[in-house]
Formats: sequence, structure tokens, C-alpha cells
Amino acid sequence: MPILNEDEQLTQQAFAFITHESNNRVLYGVLKRLNVRHGDPNFDDAVSEGRLIYVAVFKDYVNAFGDHDADALRRYAYQRLYWRLLDWLRASTRRLSHQSELSDAVVNQLQNTEATAINIETHDFINRLIATCTPTEKNLLSLLLDEEMTISQAAKSLHVSRPTLYKHRERLAAKLQTHFPEFF
Repeated sequence: MPILNEDEQLTQQAFAFITHESNNRVLYGVLKRLNVRHGDPNFDDAVSEGRLIYVAVFKDYVNAFGDHDADALRRYAYQRLYWRLLDWLRASTRRLSHQSELSDAVVNQLQNTEATAINIETHDFINRLIATCTPTEKNLLSLLLDEEMTISQAAKSLHVSRPTLYKHRERLAAKLQTHFPEFF
């Protein structure tokens, strides 16, 4: 077995500490406070980033205060995790805001067909509809239209119940009638 230097040993201790159930709850508590839920597209990335931040916070704490008291470390880590993950989410949101809101399917359709008046009108309609949707409604539209999922499959993918998705679908229908009366 190779001999580990002091930093590598501290890193191993940090990973052992954060993977313990009572300490892992700190990270999930921070994610809950930041409103990052299991079905969110950022959830897995946020958990991975949070674990890396947690390891760094553990090492900072041990280096600053010496041996660690688990309760004091969890309190210390909670605040550090919250602020660092908040910064990471803000940066992630800034990166995403610079990307096109058009789905790959729409881009491919526009590239593969001539831009007729009907295609342009459909494209404009989709963009106007997306602008009125909440993030959950956008996810639902993407799953139903792009992925061609059923309500049951979409509910399983989003980790919500079918009645919840029926409510979202009803809200989408109401938005269509309100914002786009020319189509009804």
C-alpha cells in the first residue's frame, strides 16, 4: 500500500466524513434550502459540486481549528456549502442564459427544411409559448413534444405524480387560449 502524504490523508478523511449518513444530510439540506430538488436538471451536478466543496470545507476547518468536532464542523460546513453552492448555481445560470432556448429538434428541423412561412410561424409560436412557460412547464413540453413521452413516462422522469402533470397541462392549455386566441 502506497504511503500517503498529509494532504492525501486529510482528503481521505474528508471523503469518509462527508459520506457518513448524518454528515451527508448537511449537503442535501443545503440543496433543499437552495430549492434544488431531485428532479431538477442541475441536481446531479449540484450534488457532485457540493461534495467537492464539502471536502474543501472539511480540509479548511481541520487546518484552521485542528482536530474536528463533528457537530461544529457540520454547522461550519452548512454555511460554507450554502454560499459556495449559491455562487456555483448563479454562475451556472449565467452560462445557461447565454445559450439558445431553442431545442435541438427545432434547430435540426430549421436546418433540414426550407424556411417556409408555415415553419417560421410555427417557430415564432413555439418561442412565444416558451416565453410564457414556467421552467416546469418547459420541461413538460420538452418531454411530451421532443421526447414523445406519455404523461406517465414524463411523471416518472420528473419525479412527480400524473395528476400534477395533468394540472400543468391544464395550465398550458389555459395559457394557449389566453395568449394565443388567434389559434382557437
